[in-house]
Amino acid sequence: MNYLERYRNGEYAQVWSELLALGAAVHEEQHFSQAQAVAAETMGRVGRNCERLVERLESQGYVFGTYPDGSKRYYSTDPLTPPSEEFLSFMEELEAEAGPLPLSLTAFWQVVGAVDFVGMHPDWEDGLDPLVVDPPEGALAQLYDDEEVFAALAPDDLHKDNVSGGNPYGARLPDPCADFLFMYESHNLHFVPYLRLAILHWGGFPGLDGSGMQFEPLESLTTDLEPF
Repeated sequence: MNYLERYRNGEYAQVWSELLALGAAVHEEQHFSQAQAVAAETMGRVGRNCERLVERLESQGYVFGTYPDGSKRYYSTDPLTPPSEEFLSFMEELEAEAGPLPLSLTAFWQVVGAVDFVGMHPDWEDGLDPLVVDPPEGALAQLYDDEEVFAALAPDDLHKDNVSGGNPYGARLPDPCADFLFMYESHNLHFVPYLRLAILHWGGFPGLDGSGMQFEPLESLTTDLEPF
């Protein structure tokens, strides 16, 4: 079986591990089309899961776009923003400025779009570190050039609670590999495993991991999500 067939057969983590191990060779002709197909399949599942989570969170009374302290976010955004031609334009501009982008990130922007689960529920604690992946224009606006280029993709856990915090989560660029280390996020995972943890295990709130919080809605959020 090829990569896509194996992925659809349930070898989710194994296939991504093998694609990552290829390094930049993932762009070689014998690998590239299959790697792109796996990335698109993965992000299709991610997108559908995020749609389900938004519906379930809204039914629980979760208020998107409002910090846990009750204040509104400094900019308004939907929990899900679908991809657009503008996304593609900003992606091309980002790649021209910072170099090749990892396949997982381009597939996320092309298939899912952007995700912003920052919000509040009056009965829930803060510190949930809700899932956020900014659109490409956000990354382009927050490029930090040291020895390597760093593209910010999400605020850190404290900023998501409207508290002054640390470095944003993001990616070192250029990165021509299948996946990338999601920098400064506490789990020290590559992007696809991070999404798997955040969505499938914690219903969009990876800050629950290791927190010891009793979070009763978790089962209702994560039930019947698509594995990826």
